[in-house]
Amino acid sequence: MDAIAVQLRTKFIQMGLRMIVLLQLTSYLWPQDTPLKDVQPCYDFIIVGCGTAGSILANRLSASGQHQVLVIEAGGDPPMESLYAGTFLYLKNSQYDWNFTTVNDGFTAQAHRNNILTLTSGKMLGGSSSLGHLLYLRGDPTDYNRWADIVKDQSWNYEHLIKYFRKSEMLDFKDMYTRNNLFHGTDGPMGVTKIVNHVSQKYLHIFKQAGHEIIKDGNTNMTLGYFEPMFMSKDGIRQSVTYTYLTPIKNRPNLHFLKEAEVIDIKLNKDKAVGVTVIKNNDIIRMKANREIILSAGAIKTPQLLMLSGIGLSDHLSDHGIEVKKHLPVGKFYQDHLEVTVVHKLNVNNQKSFPADPHEFPASVIVGNVAVDKGKRAPDYQSQNFIIPSDSDSLLTICSVENAFINDICESIYNKTKGYETMLSKIIFLRPKAKGHVVLQSADYKDNPLIISGFYSHDIDVDTMSNYIIHFLQLSKTPVFKQFGGDIVFPTLPECDNYPGITYWKCYALNMMGSSYDYTGTCSMGSVVDRRLRVMGVGGLRVVDASVIPVIPSGSIQAAVMAIAEKGADMILKEVKNKSPSRCNPNT
Repeated sequence: MDAIAVQLRTKFIQMGLRMIVLLQLTSYLWPQDTPLKDVQPCYDFIIVGCGTAGSILANRLSASGQHQVLVIEAGGDPPMESLYAGTFLYLKNSQYDWNFTTVNDGFTAQAHRNNILTLTSGKMLGGSSSLGHLLYLRGDPTDYNRWADIVKDQSWNYEHLIKYFRKSEMLDFKDMYTRNNLFHGTDGPMGVTKIVNHVSQKYLHIFKQAGHEIIKDGNTNMTLGYFEPMFMSKDGIRQSVTYTYLTPIKNRPNLHFLKEAEVIDIKLNKDKAVGVTVIKNNDIIRMKANREIILSAGAIKTPQLLMLSGIGLSDHLSDHGIEVKKHLPVGKFYQDHLEVTVVHKLNVNNQKSFPADPHEFPASVIVGNVAVDKGKRAPDYQSQNFIIPSDSDSLLTICSVENAFINDICESIYNKTKGYETMLSKIIFLRPKAKGHVVLQSADYKDNPLIISGFYSHDIDVDTMSNYIIHFLQLSKTPVFKQFGGDIVFPTLPECDNYPGITYWKCYALNMMGSSYDYTGTCSMGSVVDRRLRVMGVGGLRVVDASVIPVIPSGSIQAAVMAIAEKGADMILKEVKNKSPSRCNPNT
């Protein structure tokens, strides 16, 4: 097996799955598309984007039956493979992915095919919750406390947000300590499962011998240490936010959906957002919002829509011939988690290969939150460690398809690990200094925006990341690691071979880097939206998605976005509670 064969096999499987979609085996699960003849001229709330945040908002804002809610989603129904934990690799680079890429900066991503990073982002109901890696990692409390400080509103700190994390969860506590009831919920829509298995134990032992704490739960107020993580999965089914929040209420009469429809413009009347322009089946549709338009299209599409509507940096909009309606730093402060791939092999071959059951996540996983300085209480880096059996070619698939490294790198790793159990580790830089930005490619909504990752654009980040890698590699000195004949796997990196010591690891960090798909910050609180997520200086327009995050949390952003959406829905409903009923006037 080589890298090209793996890529072709993946494409072949995707083609087969696309044929299965024609059978519409899972269409009964999802909300139905509202016929255009039934679409109303006015809605109380128009939600743009039915991803993680949009699905939650749709549920909460329509719950009372008092508000008419329209959700507009550019994608369609999730396919059958989105329901299973073991098939996420076949959703990347498909019709269910926006297929964003970074701009080739001539510096980063040079060890990736085409010298760019592929940025997976869900284009379907549920958004990225329907195609991500299912890990449920909130991050450290200090992250959220920084949000509260930035907006000078303590309702955004971790202590106050716990109730929103808990509100979404349906956690089975039989395998958890009851003391964690303070941090987890049991009555929410989304099932969360902690997976414990024997394969992980020797690795936890290795990390313990390397000087790290072993903890039961990384989603509390004490996050430092290594642990077996929680997954957004229950009874073998992926707990996407559409499946958990919308499937049970898909027939609410006051909740309408337009699928495979894209909002291309927000209409402003002076300084108030009053409606949207939508393209569906090449038809142009215009609708009014009585209360609010809420953007939940994510950290890449939300800023694009704002800029196309005249809200953004004046010079940039003018360069594209767009009338400036509100000058705001939209698209600035783009943040993502930078990761570097490290592979170890162990001389054991008694682990079964990946399970044939697609309901199971296809690897044993261990996560570690690590502070290099033992006196710190918050982590500097995170490692996500995937244990791959000795008789599997999945390491090659992850390297070549998921990460899109060049073929020589992936084949060198694969050939050096044949017959060995391997641990593929993602060393994740939790708080890089550098930031990127998202800008328009053109004034045409069909052209994806340009994404400048900003990775390593701050000189200190390369040094810091190489130090994190060296710190992580201390595991190789442990007796247990040596007992199993453990060894690091060096990929083919000729450009780094002549560099000694730490200089090699700087070169390694530059070449073996990638994205964790945690895009945030492009409409951040304190710069584009206020503490109540309202676009500054524009009435009737709010952003509720990952783009409002001012400081990226030290974990996967899925849990953080869910908490933002739950809190956002609460704020919106409180604001309209004592207002008079809205009236539809399509002529205004």
